[in-house]
Amino acid sequence: MNELSEELLEQLGKCKNLPTLPKAAMRIIDVAQRPEIDMGMVAEAVSADPAIAAKVMRIANSALYARRRESTNLRQALITLGLNATLTLALSFTLVTKLRQDPIKGFDFNEFWKRSILAGSWARILATEVEVVGAEEVFLVSLLQDIGMLAIDRVAPEVYADISPFSMDHDTLAQHEKSKLSVDHCDVGAWLLNDWNMPEVLVGAVQHSHDPSAADVDESYRDIVKITALSGLLADSCASPRGAESMPAIAAHVKQQTGISPERLSDMYDILIEQIPEAESVFEMNLMEEDELQTLMETAHETLLIRNLNVFSQAAELVERAESLQEENQVLKQENSIDELTGAYNRRHFEDALNEEFEFAVKQNSSLSMIFVDIDYFKEANDNYGHQAGDEVLKRVADLLTEMVRSSDVVARFGGDEFVVVLPGTDAERTALVAGRIVEGARQLEVNTDDGRTVKVTLSLGTATQDPANNFKTSAGLIRAADSALYNSKRKGRDCHTSFTAEDV
Repeated sequence: MNELSEELLEQLGKCKNLPTLPKAAMRIIDVAQRPEIDMGMVAEAVSADPAIAAKVMRIANSALYARRRESTNLRQALITLGLNATLTLALSFTLVTKLRQDPIKGFDFNEFWKRSILAGSWARILATEVEVVGAEEVFLVSLLQDIGMLAIDRVAPEVYADISPFSMDHDTLAQHEKSKLSVDHCDVGAWLLNDWNMPEVLVGAVQHSHDPSAADVDESYRDIVKITALSGLLADSCASPRGAESMPAIAAHVKQQTGISPERLSDMYDILIEQIPEAESVFEMNLMEEDELQTLMETAHETLLIRNLNVFSQAAELVERAESLQEENQVLKQENSIDELTGAYNRRHFEDALNEEFEFAVKQNSSLSMIFVDIDYFKEANDNYGHQAGDEVLKRVADLLTEMVRSSDVVARFGGDEFVVVLPGTDAERTALVAGRIVEGARQLEVNTDDGRTVKVTLSLGTATQDPANNFKTSAGLIRAADSALYNSKRKGRDCHTSFTAEDV
């Protein structure tokens, strides 16, 4: 987890309209955290809010918990659901009801809750299928995985002012948030839930919900984090404008993480579609129109059952490759691979990684991008402020690059004041977005010297992508292309990024 800056913590502390925990939720949390609970305690906590009690009754009598005998009172519903499941569901209903009563101007509140409820529904279906975590527990985590976005929009509305956060994937969204705040909505969400005195498992699971392979994920909730991360991807496949395009890759990822086949996943889309009317009724909001449900069902069947299976085998190999890279980047921190000053990889490791990824990209006909980074006027900074300040600039730039890219990407010091980034499976458009955020992030960097002076930092970047439009013969050709684009950035006045195109040859 990235640490929240003192400035952001101060803003959160002073914010008068942050999402707050309703009293009904406090009562439920208090009961849930007691060493021993009984039916009377749970019934008292839930029945304190008649509307929530009615929703619990409705769920107990729904197809989700179909029983021969209908639950006609709260006690029977508790027996059907179980005490812990009842508390978790009641807490979910309480939070959503309260938080939806206070919409945010300019923030697409309906899209936020639509994705959240779809993610929660998917989490429950996945948990029921793999049987490694409690369905209701992971439902609540998935429902709240993006709650940090609500807090960010209230303390720093400018973060989302110029983008449509629900039309982009969450990796890109997180990079955008980090470029503005140095943290993303998972970090802020974990802070908020901790401030609410939520259980440690819930806080930790939300904190890592978009990076389930992180080394610091506690084993006690790793499975919850994994299901939560998948639920977000599957929710995007239903709600995102580009959802259909992402289905093959998502299906491959689900299979790699859980063993669920694309054919079985198609059945699970049917289960979701059957459950949506009940979810809409309980949460009192429209999730998907009838024609959208029909299109989703047809798309899932066509994509997961009919479309040529070679797409899945290629997607599965790409997913497996990305997972392998993440593990290597976390474990393979040996002295002969790391630049001692900056902590980034060294040039030797970069060249080995690029050659390997280039061969893989050519074989799979997939995208591979790289970014060449140069610190503007670094020699002058060294001469004017001293080598100690120069070294600190190099360290800060390496940290910035690492924060701005995925854990499966490779950040290396190429030499002197030059860095390189390798981005497997990333197309030219996405790479340009990443480069833009790096340039913007560098403008916020400041290094203070011992004599009280401040060193400002700007970067010039060049990007190049191996794909059908730019088919390089060797990895060295890709490096030369990125270097050429970097040169064009310098000619344009520095402090910018330029993408290599075929016309530049």
